[in-house]
Amino acid sequence: MLRRRLLDIFLFAVIAGTGVSVSGHVDDPNLPEGCGSCHVGHGVPNQPMLPLTEEQFCYQCHSSEVRRAEMQAEGRLAEGVVLKDIEQVFRKPYHHPVEEGTGHDPAERLPSLQPGKVSHAECTDCHNPHQRVSPGRPQRFEVSGYSLSGQYLDEATYEYQVCLKCHVDPTSINRTGRDVGRAFAASVASQHPVTRPADGPRSPSLIATRDFGQMMRCSDCHTNDDPNGPRGPHGSNYPFMLSGNYDRSSYTDESPFTFEFCYSCHDRSSILNNESFPLHREHIQGNIAKGTRGTSCATCHNAHSSADNPFLLDFNNDAVSPNSSGRLQYVRTGVHSGECYLSCHNHDHNPGRY
Repeated sequence: MLRRRLLDIFLFAVIAGTGVSVSGHVDDPNLPEGCGSCHVGHGVPNQPMLPLTEEQFCYQCHSSEVRRAEMQAEGRLAEGVVLKDIEQVFRKPYHHPVEEGTGHDPAERLPSLQPGKVSHAECTDCHNPHQRVSPGRPQRFEVSGYSLSGQYLDEATYEYQVCLKCHVDPTSINRTGRDVGRAFAASVASQHPVTRPADGPRSPSLIATRDFGQMMRCSDCHTNDDPNGPRGPHGSNYPFMLSGNYDRSSYTDESPFTFEFCYSCHDRSSILNNESFPLHREHIQGNIAKGTRGTSCATCHNAHSSADNPFLLDFNNDAVSPNSSGRLQYVRTGVHSGECYLSCHNHDHNPGRY
């Protein structure tokens, strides 16, 4: 006990000597036992003196009031502490599979490419529980990651580099839909500004609270659908862990809920008033006079990027095919004008001009 208290005093002195206000597990006044609030006894096998494994250990505090009360009764968590319930988010149908993990090894490099080795998504793959957070200072990610070129990084600088630990194939051997590194490569013609600032003219539909030129994070889109719950790519009620509903069907009925995800950044009124594309309304709501139904934003746009076209134009092959001349192409002819060579819902564009 004396040695542990001396360690706590030493850590406090080091932190106080920096003159910087910090927060985090290491010096948190809400942890009365200091390091001992987490590291107790010998712990369970293959864990750094922790009483439970992986996410179950984190859920002791980051879960229900009942579980926090148990920690408080043991004197390991201060009374009156209110934390978000992250466990209930991981119960949502679309979530990172922390419950399927095989265990985090501090020396490992994800994604695991060794035969028979299963990759996993544990809390400590994304979070460093010993990291100190300094209010007012740029956010740091004191965990490993990958660059877009597939270079392993001991410490990630941007959030997307943490995501690329699993969502990239650094060997280019197993190219799958999960490898989003390709979608944000420097060579793509257009992308949501995740790995580089936005360029070109500002989209008329972009809502005022979204600063043009400001970079986005993966977790701006892939996050909890409950705005009052814990943020981040933990879990959602919607596919791909999206922040809202996004109907990607070839035929769909437009409404605020149908494209809730897109409308969180792009003003619905602007879209329906055709401020950025003169046929937006007809495409997503259909045209009764012509006997056509509306289609999804995903029919024309790829939410990550487009390798060849501006405006994230990347036609969905489930709804779009080559036209009668065998062409499947978009040609930009001006700021708000272009030509589409394609066949969509049995309507031949040869070309369709706007």
